[in-house]
Amino acid sequence: MLKSGYINFFNVDKCGLYRMFSDEPKHLRLAETFSKLSAWKQERNFEATNPWDARKYRNKTPCYWHEVHFNKVNGDYLLVLWKGDSDRHGPLYGITINPDGTTEKAIKQTESNSNKPMVWGRPCYYWVIPELNMIASIKFDNSRTDSKMFQEWVTGCINLRVDLPEAKKITTEKEFVKIEFPADKDDNYRYSFQFDLSMKSLATSSVEMKELAKKVTHIIKRETVSIKAVDKRRGFAKFFQRFEVPYTSAENNSSRQVELRIESKPTPAEIKSIIEAYAEDHEPGSWERTGFAVEGTNSIVWASKYRLTQNMSLDDGGSDIFGAQELYNYILANRDVYLEPIRKDERQQQEAANA
Repeated sequence: MLKSGYINFFNVDKCGLYRMFSDEPKHLRLAETFSKLSAWKQERNFEATNPWDARKYRNKTPCYWHEVHFNKVNGDYLLVLWKGDSDRHGPLYGITINPDGTTEKAIKQTESNSNKPMVWGRPCYYWVIPELNMIASIKFDNSRTDSKMFQEWVTGCINLRVDLPEAKKITTEKEFVKIEFPADKDDNYRYSFQFDLSMKSLATSSVEMKELAKKVTHIIKRETVSIKAVDKRRGFAKFFQRFEVPYTSAENNSSRQVELRIESKPTPAEIKSIIEAYAEDHEPGSWERTGFAVEGTNSIVWASKYRLTQNMSLDDGGSDIFGAQELYNYILANRDVYLEPIRKDERQQQEAANA
């Protein structure tokens, strides 16, 4: 059966051990970080790849490392993580844990009749691209993407689990992990591991974005908001409960699809920021969208047009969960097609900088 998905790309703004106020890491750039993570993973059973003690870090979403594939030629990694989940929005899957710590094939909750311990959740697919210093998330209908969780999981693994033989880890009173290098007599500094991502969009130097900025008259914001419960999200949605809603005769009278039109003339940099915020919070094709009304037309230019994303469609081979090597083989066959828009955008940035 064919499954359709889409790829979102992220810049790796920081990855490594940083001194305070430093922009350059001492160690653990992207390739080294995932090399150490992969070596650590090989020595752990499934349950031991969640970096957080559930009793101590109750606010952390459990996240486990299911599979990894490494391409020795180009240095790419394909990770299949397992996000602990219990909601009912879409199919829920369970991974059976055997007494020796190994796992069995993930199965739908509705098909489960096993008495063995299970970890319930959904897969998360991440493509690590050290060549471009980027991460890509891959989303299917039955999977999840959570860049915040991914950043926290990588940081948690490095800080709390992965052994760094040449370094000494110190936990402060406020439970921050600091890293020292006692064998280096010329280095008396303390470092912290940082892993920060930002959504990749077209550069503000692109011709398209500059032309858009000249014509924008309004920012369009669509949200689905509750008219009963308190909405804790940022922005106008949390205030919607204050308004009386007439003619609430729809079948579902607990929420409404709302469109807000704000008069605005954003700069290219501000448009880029809006696009990146949109891409993090919304999925393609949903009602919840952000866009721009432009002068001289009644149509809306949706921010997703300027997001660097790719669609994919591949046969699942009868399995609901893709294996790391299986998914990467498909990516590898289309790798140059997926990465060419990014390379083109980088060339445009370089040309603009040299102009």
